[in-house]
Amino acid sequence: MNEPLIERREAPSFDVGVLLERTYRTITARKSAVTGKASEMKVPIWTLRELLLRKPRTDSAETGREKTIIHESDHSTHVLWTGFKLEFFRDGGESYWHTLVGEQQELFVVCQDDEDGQFTPILVTADYDEAMAYQEADDTILNAPMPEKIYHVIERFVLENYAPDARKKRKRKEWHGEESDEAFARKPTA
Repeated sequence: MNEPLIERREAPSFDVGVLLERTYRTITARKSAVTGKASEMKVPIWTLRELLLRKPRTDSAETGREKTIIHESDHSTHVLWTGFKLEFFRDGGESYWHTLVGEQQELFVVCQDDEDGQFTPILVTADYDEAMAYQEADDTILNAPMPEKIYHVIERFVLENYAPDARKKRKRKEWHGEESDEAFARKPTA
């Protein structure tokens, strides 16, 4: 008799790889008054090239994050980061729901500059609110379109675990009553 009404499935997760590309933009400074020459500086620009879904590991051994340089030239460098897990949590239902019904369904990669000045991804999430919290802390957020496979999994997860609150209509206050002391708030007399 104590059987649950709804079968609770384990929250889904995906093993994800993050492929980043570093290019450079050259910024030219004004001519120096001393040397009379303009100086140039190369600034790295990081973009998210692709999120790679990997089959989840069946063994219980955890793998750490691994960085592999896939391509390197004078113009760009492609770096593959593996060892990320995209997980869904029941308390993120509202944020996932907003992601699903929004104009663009996206996943977010949170990146930081570490002590060595390296640009490093630290988290892959579908939770917009979580990503924005990191952005407010001055971390960099890169986004990618949500793969169809993840879209269907998160859609099912949201349908099973989240119900939006019913919209409540506010009752308007009567702001121009007879008893008001404010001249502009009294009902006009004929």
